[in-house]
Amino acid sequence: MTPNPRLKRRIIFLDIDGVLHPPKAIAGAKPPLTPKQILLGWPDTFKHLHLLANLLNGHGDISVVVSSSWRLFLSDTELHELLKPIENWYEGSIGKPGLGREEAIREFISLNKISDFIILDDVPAFFKDTWTNLIICPAEEGISNDYVHSRIKAWIGSTP
Repeated sequence: MTPNPRLKRRIIFLDIDGVLHPPKAIAGAKPPLTPKQILLGWPDTFKHLHLLANLLNGHGDISVVVSSSWRLFLSDTELHELLKPIENWYEGSIGKPGLGREEAIREFISLNKISDFIILDDVPAFFKDTWTNLIICPAEEGISNDYVHSRIKAWIGSTP
């Protein structure tokens, strides 16, 4: 794996289920599915994506990198198709299907020499270490939760 030269200096590591929609929004889905099948068959998926797009608007120094398990069964191109509202910020996934989420994020950070990032996830058990920049989302609310939304907004508005 080589560093991604397109990455901006600030990164959002993005989980999908429990962050962009409640897990029940995708209940019953079995990979492999195309982006079109997902959007047509499970119309409540990505219902909070517009919130992230609104927060990112005007902040060209941020890249979004998918850390979700969705990276294991969809290509970066397919993820891009699903994340159209944030396509100007989307830079792919953390890759490394053989690694757990935390380990893959850690490797991505090291490889790309990233120092300013947040992690949006709904499963604290995926993270054994203490991450001060991990924002745990209540799965049913995701980033629509007021506290989570305000933490993302504060990070986006901060300058290192």
